[in-house]
Amino acid sequence: MATYSVYYAGLSLTTHQKFELAKAITKIHADVTGAEAYFAQVIFKNLDIHDCFIGGVLLDEPHIFLNGQIRLGRGEQIKKQLLVELEIAIQSASKLAGHQIWAYIDEITPGQMIEYGQILPAVGDDRVWFSTLPASIQKKLNYLNS
Repeated sequence: MATYSVYYAGLSLTTHQKFELAKAITKIHADVTGAEAYFAQVIFKNLDIHDCFIGGVLLDEPHIFLNGQIRLGRGEQIKKQLLVELEIAIQSASKLAGHQIWAYIDEITPGQMIEYGQILPAVGDDRVWFSTLPASIQKKLNYLNS
């Protein structure tokens, strides 16, 4: 239900750093939104610093750009808390300064999303949605959530 794309330029992230950051992003998403951990996915993409521009000027220092796509239906305070906690986690994992981390939250109507072979439920209807999934998918999701 949430896809967090982490684009980074001018720095290297080790597999361990990516793993730790993916765990942190997943935990923050679950804790702040109340959604199950298996609804969060994190994708990393290394960008060539020479392909990144701010204000029409070539990027001159490392940056991380986070784009989070979440289900529509959460309040402004939850979205602000998500952004703040995600930025802190990225700073901790990357050792970048706050001005080098840009983060965005986009909302998508649940009916315009499909995961695990099913149209996603409205915020708050997760348990009903889960109960309609095949037993094999439920088993997998319970494992991912543990």
